[in-house]
Parts: sequence; C-alpha cells; structure tokens
Amino acid sequence: MRRAVILLPLLLGGCSCERHPAADAPGAAATAASGTAGAEAADSTDAATVAPLAPAPLSAVAAGAEDEGIVVRHYLNALARGDHAAADAFWSGGRTASHADDAVLRQLLSQPEPSRVLSLRMDTEVPIARDQAQPSRLREVPVLIRVM
Repeated sequence: MRRAVILLPLLLGGCSCERHPAADAPGAAATAASGTAGAEAADSTDAATVAPLAPAPLSAVAAGAEDEGIVVRHYLNALARGDHAAADAFWSGGRTASHADDAVLRQLLSQPEPSRVLSLRMDTEVPIARDQAQPSRLREVPVLIRVM
C-alpha cells in the first residue's frame, strides 16, 4: 500500500511537468518557421519530381455510405411497421430470395395484435468484410436480437 502511495505522485508528476521548448519561446519558433519557409519552397519542386505522393489508403466502405448498424436498424423498423415493401428494398435486387433469411423475423413481427411483440432489443457488432474488393461490397453485420 505504501508503494502505491509513493508511486502515484511520481507518475503524475512525471507526465504533467513536461516542458516543450517550442512553447517556451514563441518568437524563436516564428523566426525558425520563416527561415525554413524559403528553403522548403525551393525543395518542394525537387521533392515533387523525386518522390510522388503515396496514394490515399483505401477505405472499407464507399465515401458517404451510411453506417451499417443504422441500416440494419432502419430495416428492422420497416419490418416492425409492417412495411414489407420498404423492408424488401434493403435487400440487394429490391426483394428477398425465395426463402428469406429473415423469415423468422417477418413471421414474428407480423403476428396478430394479442400476441404482439412487447419489446425488441437489437445489438450490432463491428461489420466484417466478406470480400476482397476496395471498397468492400459484401459486408456482414453481426446482430443479436432479443424479443419479448
């Protein structure tokens, strides 16, 4: 216990009192920046011809794409409202296959009023890319659904 009491102030003191030389001398930093600006301008034309810029890293999904977890939530909301046309629009091709993968959900959410769902909880996990394309076109969103 004594060791923890002694080590804690040393750890906190060691990381909180760090000085940065650039922050201590703002005038020196400004003169250094203006002095190197001319040298950087001269070297920038040489650097552009010598080393081309590295390509931007490829993203996992297309730019502007909606979060996969939110898409799954919108899909389940459409099923819960009974709007099967809107729910089918979330499938590729605009409709489900001959045997829908979500047949249990469709049956559960389309029950008559007395046996209606009281509570539905959905937890999504991090999406998994199922193809090698960049951006990925086939992604799996693991979902855990709890219905009462």
